[in-house]
Amino acid sequence: MSRLAVALVASAATLVHGGPVEVYREAPAACPRDVPKTAPTLSEAQAIARARTMLPDGFCGPTTFVSGCDAEPEFALGAWRLYFHQYRERGGARDRGGLAHTYIILDPVGNCMANIPGTDPGAPR
Repeated sequence: MSRLAVALVASAATLVHGGPVEVYREAPAACPRDVPKTAPTLSEAQAIARARTMLPDGFCGPTTFVSGCDAEPEFALGAWRLYFHQYRERGGARDRGGLAHTYIILDPVGNCMANIPGTDPGAPR
C-alpha cells in the first residue's frame, strides 16, 4: 500500500472518530438517585415535576431568548424518558427554533438514570 493510501485511510479513520463526545450531567443535584426502589411508581405529572428539578438553572427561562420549556414524557421499558425543549413566545405561538433541548431518564420511582445535554453546548455539566 502506498504512503498516500495509508495517509488517506488514517485520515478517514480520524474523521470517523472525530464526532461529538457524549456528556452526561452527573452532579448529585443534576442526577439524584435518592428515592427508595420501594417507592410508588411516578405518574406522568410527577415524573415531569421531578425531572424539572434536574434541569440546569435558568433552562426554562424566562430570559431574553427563552420564554419557557415544554416537556414531552414517555414511559417505556420501565423508565420515564423526558425530552425538554426551550421555546420563545412569538405572536402567541411557541417557537423552538434555534433553542436548546435536553433529555432526562428516570427509573419508575424517580431516580435519575441519565441527564443528557442536547443542543445546548454552554449548559453546565
